[in-house]
Amino acid sequence: MTFLISAITFIIVFTIVALLHEGGHYFAAKRAGIRVFDFGIGFGPKLFSVKKGETTFSVNLIPILAYVKVAGMGEGADEEEAACPEDKKFYNKRPWDKFLVCFSGAFMNILSAFVVLTLIFLFVGVPKETSNEIETIVKGSAAESAGLQPGDRLTAINGQQMAMNDAIEKIHNSPDQELTLTIERAGKSLKVKATPRYDDKLKVALVGFTPKPLYVKVNPLTALYYGVQQTISMVLLMFIILWKLITGAISVRNLAGPVGIAQITGKYAQSGFVNFLHFFAFLSVNIGVINLLPLPALDGGRIVFVIIEKLRGKPVKQEAENKIHQWGLVVFLGLLVLVTLNDVLRIFGK
Repeated sequence: MTFLISAITFIIVFTIVALLHEGGHYFAAKRAGIRVFDFGIGFGPKLFSVKKGETTFSVNLIPILAYVKVAGMGEGADEEEAACPEDKKFYNKRPWDKFLVCFSGAFMNILSAFVVLTLIFLFVGVPKETSNEIETIVKGSAAESAGLQPGDRLTAINGQQMAMNDAIEKIHNSPDQELTLTIERAGKSLKVKATPRYDDKLKVALVGFTPKPLYVKVNPLTALYYGVQQTISMVLLMFIILWKLITGAISVRNLAGPVGIAQITGKYAQSGFVNFLHFFAFLSVNIGVINLLPLPALDGGRIVFVIIEKLRGKPVKQEAENKIHQWGLVVFLGLLVLVTLNDVLRIFGK
């Protein structure tokens, strides 16, 4: 059942993120006067399609991700490309128009994260502190083994009463030390024993629960402020993570591929709607930032060629650029396979 939830939520979330991304490309291309042949949800044979104007909108057999087919951005010429007027093709447009088409996909991902975060702050509130109530229990953790349950209130550790922030600090600094946790459940006081396990990635000891945050209602302007702040923080965090990967401070083995992300998505889907929305925003920012990396086959790689064109005063030959993107795609797919294999080994190697 957990696998099914993870798979379904993964498909839904990634398809929504992809639709936003490809929608950005679509609207920017149309605004620049570039023909868009197709806008599809999923891949494979078409299950349903309708043509509006110059674009065919479709729902396809494999219901995951989305795509747009833009005139002048393909690797080869087909009948549609051949019949399309040259002034409606991507490679014949001004550098600025090309830049906007390439950039708009990532921009939509980051913008959608901002909108989701702002709505959370507007309707739910801003998390100011954590309560002593436990919100979620990590499966297979020391907390689960100890019998802790969502809704329990942690009031003391080893007989000493403390607020949740102090309790978390105590747990973090007590690796492999058995602790006596005093909790309140249904009006009764209970004592359970749990031994925090040291987490090599986070460099702290964990029992395996998350506390329930306390939210403070804010006005719309304050919600906008926190929405901007959180979105910028997520973008900066992505760059920090990428830099640590480049410098070796973070191992490539820590990266999650589709299988790992599906597993994480399932966990967030079961941890509450607000947590799930936060995860969606973070994932959307991730996809946006990664697509802006100056690597072939990514939007950032195409932007590099636009910049080169602007500096040279003329574009790079279309055949040469397409070849570079093709090889970049091969490398990217190879890395995706390796990361996915790492996901499988990490999950089943436990």
